[in-house]
Amino acid sequence: MECEPIDGHVLPIVIIKGLSAGPTVCISAGVHGSEYCAIEAAQRLLTISPTAVVGTLVILPLVNGGAFKNRSVYLNPADGKNLNRVFPGNAQGTASEKIAAWLVEEVLRGIDALVDLHCGDLSESLTPFTIFCDGDDRSKSLALSFGLPYAIASQATGMMIAGALSVGVPAIIAEAGGAGKYDETAIRALVDGLHRLLKATGSLDGRSSSQMPDRPVQVLCCESVVAKESGLWYPSYSVGDAVEAKIKLGTVRNPYGEEIGAPISPVGGKIMFQISSLAVNGGETIAWIGTQ
Repeated sequence: MECEPIDGHVLPIVIIKGLSAGPTVCISAGVHGSEYCAIEAAQRLLTISPTAVVGTLVILPLVNGGAFKNRSVYLNPADGKNLNRVFPGNAQGTASEKIAAWLVEEVLRGIDALVDLHCGDLSESLTPFTIFCDGDDRSKSLALSFGLPYAIASQATGMMIAGALSVGVPAIIAEAGGAGKYDETAIRALVDGLHRLLKATGSLDGRSSSQMPDRPVQVLCCESVVAKESGLWYPSYSVGDAVEAKIKLGTVRNPYGEEIGAPISPVGGKIMFQISSLAVNGGETIAWIGTQ
C-alpha cells in the first residue's frame, strides 16, 4: 500500500500480519536515500511469510524516495534538509518536516518498537553498529538483541529514533555497509540482526536460524570529529582502527596540495565512522571515535 501523498511525497508501506496476536514492530529504510545496503535489507524482509510472524510487521522500505531517485547524500532534495534531523517534525513545515510529522502521528504512535535501518552514505564508511537513545533501557535491549559488534548510546536529537521515543516507543538505528556499495556481507548482517531482534521481541516464531554471535556486544559512547576546513581529505586510518587521544587522523589539503588542516582525535578509542570521499567540507563530521 501507499500513504496519501505528503507534500507530493508518496511513501510505500508493507504490512505483514501474523496469524496470532503479538507486538507491532516497524522496520524502516531509506530515510537517507543513498544508503543502499539498508534499503536492500528491508527488501529482503518483505519475503517473510505471515505464518512465521507473531503480531504485525510494518515495513517502510523506502522512506525518502526523492533522495533515492536523485542519489542524494544526506539531504531530501525537496527542501535541502536531512530528514533524520527534523523529528518529530512539523505538519505545517517543509517537505521533510511534514514527512517526519506524518510518520510520528500515523506510524510510530501505533507500534511497540522501531528499527531504522541505515548504512554509510555515498561518502561514508563505517564498522557495523547499532544506535540507541542514551538512558532508555528498552532501546538498549533492542540494540543488544540485534547483535552487531557495537551499540552506541546517543543523545542526539532530531533522529527518527528520537521521534519514536518522544511518543513512548523504544527504537534503534542499525548500520552496516556504506560508500554506495552493494555489499552482501553488510546486507546479511542487517538481515540476520533483524531476525534476532524479531525473535527477541516475540515477533517471529522460533524457526529463524539467525543466532547471537559468540562475541559480546560492546556498548560505546561516541565523540564527533568535525572538519574545520573544506578541501581534499587524506585519512591516516581506516574504520575499525584504534587511535590515541590527540592523534592526527589525517590531512586536509587545498587544490594546490598544501596542508590546510589536520583533524585531531579528541579521545582515544575506535574509529566507528569516517568520511571516505576525497571531498570534505568545513563544519561536517569527518569521523566518530567510539569509547567505552
